[in-house]
Amino acid sequence: MLVVEILMKSRLSVLSLALITVCSVDSIRNLPAAALAGNQLFYYFALALLFFLLPCAIVAVWFSRQSEQGVYGWVKQGLGNQWAFIAIWFQCIQNVLIYPTLLSFIAGTLLYSISPDLVQNKSMLFLIIIFLIWSLTWINLKGIHLSSRFNSYCSITGLILPFIIILFVGLYWWITQVKPGTTVLPPAEPYSWTSLTAIILSFCGIELAAVHARDSKQGAFPKAIAISVITIFLTMLFGSIVLAMIIPPEQLNFISSIPQLIQLFFNKIGYGYFAFIINGLIAIGCIGAANNWLIAPIKGLEFAINEGFLNRQLSQVNKHNAPFRLLVAQAFCVSIISALFLIVPSINASYWIMLNAATQINLLMYLLLFISAIKIVSSKPILSKLNIMIPAYLGLAGSGITLIVSLTPPPSLAISSKLIYALLGAIFLVIMTLIPIWRRPRVLT
Repeated sequence: MLVVEILMKSRLSVLSLALITVCSVDSIRNLPAAALAGNQLFYYFALALLFFLLPCAIVAVWFSRQSEQGVYGWVKQGLGNQWAFIAIWFQCIQNVLIYPTLLSFIAGTLLYSISPDLVQNKSMLFLIIIFLIWSLTWINLKGIHLSSRFNSYCSITGLILPFIIILFVGLYWWITQVKPGTTVLPPAEPYSWTSLTAIILSFCGIELAAVHARDSKQGAFPKAIAISVITIFLTMLFGSIVLAMIIPPEQLNFISSIPQLIQLFFNKIGYGYFAFIINGLIAIGCIGAANNWLIAPIKGLEFAINEGFLNRQLSQVNKHNAPFRLLVAQAFCVSIISALFLIVPSINASYWIMLNAATQINLLMYLLLFISAIKIVSSKPILSKLNIMIPAYLGLAGSGITLIVSLTPPPSLAISSKLIYALLGAIFLVIMTLIPIWRRPRVLT
């Protein structure tokens, strides 16, 4: 029986909730961008853990006891309706921006399995992205039950298993290929700290698990989050190390380095045909992750619609109780943004621009989340607020610094003017912030 079918019939256990959380956040698609950090990987991952992942987990657990409305309800408690709408707006925009990168990774994995040369075919890449986003939208339009069954299968067979295989590849390579006294990891690329953007993005989304807190057994949610944090951190760290150890930095491709790694390993041991199967499983796993993220931000946006920030007709549901207008609008926006792969000369550059923009928007949402937590507990006695105040301030500092770092392009983009790049990034963030500020809640009748 599928995991979600079991979960739907009983209260969520610690392991069940941890599985949901890990499958929602953990993803191998960000490993190539993180691997550019080379021998600085441990340093950047430690910073991301201390200043982002742990603060997010602690604040999410605390907020889950305050409100069941997710990010919207959490920011609303501390900063009010207007900022709550802005926070959920950021979450939705981030989703739209990150989808083309996730779907391009799936497309790249599938194309590489057929022929490595096909990965550079932009038209083929774009068509597969369009097919995937509208197929996932159709699945979600058919209702949450079909969506959950589909997601469970994808997460178990296509995410956990390939992660184990990648870690096994690294162990095999260490034993058979690394000579004593040699340097395992290559030197970090120039401006390697821009990889911090990809590492931080790899840790985004742990707060989504809070919507399941009320469905879990008593005391299960904090334990599940603790297990999830450890699992996500270790899998992402060692996955990045494996990639950096085997594939030279100059050959890292954001959408095809993972299938390249799998192919390289199985060719080495004489079972090259297995690579096609494993890469297919990886693609399936990422489809499951994409499906998991498709409707979560929309559910949060519905809270804002119910309070009058947007037209109520947008949240209209079909006979399967799916918000079809919002789902279709999201798919339409993703389709338009994905055209960037056809416009920008380099596929890597297109991928990075969208990944970076998504991270920036996500960080703005986290800034509001941490500020809201600080404001809520600021009036409490000093001893009772330190357990939230300290991680919230750490998260605030980490998010702010990463936001500044994200305004610097990596050398691989070959941007002629870093100042213009930074200014365009800042203007983009200002515009994305002003759009929801201009909205005012309507009086509902």
